[in-house]
Amino acid sequence: MKKVSAFLSCLLGGALFFSLAACAPKGDQSGDESARDSETYGRLPDGGAAQGIDKDDPYTWFEGDKKTLPSRAQCGEITVGMRLDEVIRKLGKPQRDVGYGACLFQFDVADGSVFTVTFLPDPAAASPSEYDRLSVSGTTFGMEIPDLYFPQQTVLSELYPWMLEAGDIVKVRYEQAFIGVAPYHNLRNISYSTNRTDIANACRLFSSPLHAISQSEGQVDGGGYVRYDFITAEETYSVTISNGTVWIGGQYYRFDGEMPEFTAPDENCHAFITYTPDDPYEIFTYAEEREKVGGFYGLGEFEFRVYDGLPENAPRYILKSAGGVELLILSADKFLIEGDDNTVIYQLTGDKDFSELFASTDDLL
Repeated sequence: MKKVSAFLSCLLGGALFFSLAACAPKGDQSGDESARDSETYGRLPDGGAAQGIDKDDPYTWFEGDKKTLPSRAQCGEITVGMRLDEVIRKLGKPQRDVGYGACLFQFDVADGSVFTVTFLPDPAAASPSEYDRLSVSGTTFGMEIPDLYFPQQTVLSELYPWMLEAGDIVKVRYEQAFIGVAPYHNLRNISYSTNRTDIANACRLFSSPLHAISQSEGQVDGGGYVRYDFITAEETYSVTISNGTVWIGGQYYRFDGEMPEFTAPDENCHAFITYTPDDPYEIFTYAEEREKVGGFYGLGEFEFRVYDGLPENAPRYILKSAGGVELLILSADKFLIEGDDNTVIYQLTGDKDFSELFASTDDLL
């Protein structure tokens, strides 16, 4: 695989680390702001982060396999109002974050218990997510670690390593549709774009934040999905976000980023919703005897748009799908949808068409 292009390097530089839950760190302030922090907000005397902590890198805030655990007595010294730096200096780094919107950090204790500390941002802070201004609002002891916890917030590129290894992305394909609906009444909406701004916006998905969630949270009936295909000269890579979640490696992740649409697409088209990748269909002649031509697969591979013109000839074949779709085939690349008043003509835009049905070149319009 090629190394990430200069374009993507510029786009992604410094953007791969995100805060956990709602607690993203910010950089240090300087000048008068720094003095105000020390005097008014009670930062520790040295004003620096605890040892081994990079305030701008939440991956350094936790230590899952800590060798030396604090005692219960040491945990008892943690009181409301203490800053995160001070707690870490006393107990070492926490092992995990179990918070969604709040910051609930857990410390494993030497006696086998689990010490949970709730942190809230300083209400007087300029930003509610500054590392230095997280302070203790409550503590509890327990004996069990939850089945589901979030050691740290991850980003999409950690689940899809190709995002940082792919060659130059020359085109992006966007697909959106609703799940569990009749194919005849609803279509997949598809767009292609080679616009550099559209590609840059789509590539911001690479640094989008995610949180692991339980299977019951991730399994949702119905809803909809968005799919992005990143196309290079050698390969096409895909990401699907279904009902706001990503399923990969046997785990559901809640997608917390944005799903951009194109502002300057090269082409907009549609495709049928199919329930299986190889949705079967049959084609018959359109004559009264309806002679069967053959059985086929892959109705969902056809991409098409509305044709702005008049039909050049009458229907030659009728296609019937297992999903209930019936098409009146006019030529190798044009058709009508049966039941659609037979007035809207559609033209195929992709590589797949009905050429094999038309033996004479005069029929290929």
